[in-house]
Amino acid sequence: MDSNHDKVFVTTFLGVIGFLVALTVVIAVIAGVITSEEDTDEIRQITRERVEARIAPVGQVITDPNAIKVASSASEESARSAEEIVQGLCSGCHAAGVAGAPKLDDTAAWQARLDAEGRDGLVGSVVNGKGAMPPMAGDPSLSEAQIEEAVDLMLEQAGV
Repeated sequence: MDSNHDKVFVTTFLGVIGFLVALTVVIAVIAGVITSEEDTDEIRQITRERVEARIAPVGQVITDPNAIKVASSASEESARSAEEIVQGLCSGCHAAGVAGAPKLDDTAAWQARLDAEGRDGLVGSVVNGKGAMPPMAGDPSLSEAQIEEAVDLMLEQAGV
């Protein structure tokens, strides 16, 4: 009884494996017939572009301060809005008041700074850095116009 049961299992198992191998061969033949050489070249090109994008360098070292200004003003396509800059960079410290930074909603602190330094002084603080804040708010790709817009937005949000 065990011997007969084993023979039935092996026969069924080999039949299923044989069917799957045959199905795989049929699918490969059909795929080869319906895929043109142009499609294959296009797929290779897309794959190559994706691989190149994945392995591209994520940064670069620039030692010339003038090159930073040229690089930051060169790309208008990637220009971020003032809201994106405030949310992405400024709020990291100004939302919680890190290292003495005035909070975004602290009207009195912003009014005092505006009265003492003026708008141009606030923009200059961002451009040159102040206290724990690095120059250009830590993002050398920002233009001075973008910084001015971000400062204006922060003053507006503070109610100044």
